[in-house]
Amino acid sequence: MGEGRLGRGGKLTLVGVFIGLFLAALDQTVVATALPRILEEIGGQAWYGWVGATYLLGSTLSAPIAGRLVEIVPRRAVLLGSLFLFGVGSALCGLSSTFLELVLYRLVQGIGGGALFSLAFTTLAWFFPPRERSRWAGLIGAIFGVASAVGPPIGGYLAYYLSWRWAFWGNLPFLFAAFGFVWRFLPGHAPAERGSFDGVGAILLAGWTVPFLLAFSFWGPERLGDPLWGTVLFMVGVIFLGIWVRHELRVRSPLFELRLVQVSTFRHAAIAGFFFGPVFLGGVTFFPLYLQSVLGYTPSESGFLLLAFTVGAVLSTGGVGAWVSRHGRYKPILLVGALFLFAFLILAAVALPRFISVYVLLLVMIGAAISLGPFQALLSVVGQNDIPPARIGSVTSAIQFMRQVGSTVGLAILNLLYLNGGGVKMSIWTGLRWVFGGAALMALFLFVTVWLMPDGRLRQRHPIEVE
Repeated sequence: MGEGRLGRGGKLTLVGVFIGLFLAALDQTVVATALPRILEEIGGQAWYGWVGATYLLGSTLSAPIAGRLVEIVPRRAVLLGSLFLFGVGSALCGLSSTFLELVLYRLVQGIGGGALFSLAFTTLAWFFPPRERSRWAGLIGAIFGVASAVGPPIGGYLAYYLSWRWAFWGNLPFLFAAFGFVWRFLPGHAPAERGSFDGVGAILLAGWTVPFLLAFSFWGPERLGDPLWGTVLFMVGVIFLGIWVRHELRVRSPLFELRLVQVSTFRHAAIAGFFFGPVFLGGVTFFPLYLQSVLGYTPSESGFLLLAFTVGAVLSTGGVGAWVSRHGRYKPILLVGALFLFAFLILAAVALPRFISVYVLLLVMIGAAISLGPFQALLSVVGQNDIPPARIGSVTSAIQFMRQVGSTVGLAILNLLYLNGGGVKMSIWTGLRWVFGGAALMALFLFVTVWLMPDGRLRQRHPIEVE
């Protein structure tokens, strides 16, 4: 179905989905900004790192589960359930009286948020053929960019002028609206497949995902505890991963059909997502440190400068989606994006300036943001292109899952490079050069993955009819 056939109900359904997606993307930056005020009121310094870790665990684990559920359960029920969980988590977080309660409620909120992330791209697959889908996927990338830009000032305002609790409660009126749009206007189609839910597979997925991600959190920026525990958890995760793979290959209705890995476009899109995640998140995490600690900008000045990055990313994702929608080819623009990302990062690793003109800085930031756009807009669409309609939910969530796992692993590696490069005891400038060198290596792997990707075109026909 093309855009011209998208009726009023379909448009209002997308409004509801995009509202939920925007709130889930906004939440992470809003809460991070409000966290110091939360610590002042309810304490919990010892649990500081777990606020982000539990949300990440919930969102990563829920993505493949939601992706499978939407194939065997009426899609409206899964979307409404995701919005409901995110809303319940938001309400409970705002009611927290101890930091431990907040950590637990963030897990609930993360489960809803992760499902909303993966279901946004899946919803596009219900309404549009792949080529038309790329234009709307660019809009999703723009939503992430806008959320990243407005989240910190919103979080700061709510925490310091109202209450940090409104960083969570502020979601609720918009979630009610999103719930209403989806309830009223999403068509009530039967599931794409008649299968049972693989509960054992879901438990085994948690059995390797949770310890694996926690292991890298013990090694990563938050340093949740002794890195030795990270090694133990990593080994536990590897053991359960092997058990999970064996189970999925044998079960009749698996949580994820592992044979889909044989589809080249999906396989390369998932691997690209794994490497793109840390390149993007590493830049978002460490570049503000460069602006403030090396170039000497104040937090407010660096925030203003980062708007240029956001604007570049938003324009790029929208432009890329429109271009691919018209021409169908995706590989050339992904290759160019990966090549420029590698060039920017290797230049920063070799010759990171201690002083730079603000105009040159803005040009570099906009150029890097534009290079990110193709991946924000296209990876999920490319991964869906050659997949049977009944498995669209699974593959979409798998790409999101791989990106989040890659972000966790990559950010832990970049943090270790920063520390080993002297970022704490010696020179922040030296540590950042190590970070950008590691990110450049990940961008190189990203380039190679895209190079090996089939050079095809996005399909113009729609595999799923939606009235």
